Amino acid sequence: MSNDMKRILETAISEEMKASRFYSVLALQMEQKGTRLKFDDMAAVEMTHYELLFSYYKKKFKQLPVVQETGELKIVRPETPSKTASFADAIKVIMDTEWRAYEFYKRAVESSTDAKEQEMFAMLAKVELSHYELFRTEYNYTTEATIRFASEDIPWMMEVS
Repeated sequence: MSNDMKRILETAISEEMKASRFYSVLALQMEQKGTRLKFDDMAAVEMTHYELLFSYYKKKFKQLPVVQETGELKIVRPETPSKTASFADAIKVIMDTEWRAYEFYKRAVESSTDAKEQEMFAMLAKVELSHYELFRTEYNYTTEATIRFASEDIPWMMEVS
C-alpha cells in the first residue's frame, strides 16, 4: 500500500506542477489584464497544492518525490487553447481539467488508510471541485445567449416614492 501511496502522491505532485504551468501559459495568452490576473492567481493556487503535497511526501517517505515534469499527462489535458481560441474554449478545457483533478483526489481519499492523508486529499478534492464550479459558472455566463435585464430591474433605476 505504501508504494501505491507513493505513486498517488508523486502523480499528484507532478500534476499540480503541470496545472500551475498550464494556468501560467493561459495567462500569457490572454489580452485582458483581469483575465491574465485570474489565470496567474490559479497558477499560484495550484503551486500551493504542489508545495503542500511535496512537503507531505518528504515528511512521510524521508526522501524527495520523483516529479514527472514532462511526458504523459494523467490529469491535465494536453491540448492548450490556441492564441486565437475564445475565452469560452479556454474555460471548457479548464473545466475538464479541474473535474479530472477533483475525481483524482476523490479516488485518492478512497485509496488511503491514513486519516491525515484522507483529510488532505478530501480538502484538495473540495478545492478542485470549487475551481470547477467557478469556471462552470463563468462558462455559463460567457455562453448565455440572452439575459433578461430591463431598466425596471435595475435598483438605481426604480422610482423612489
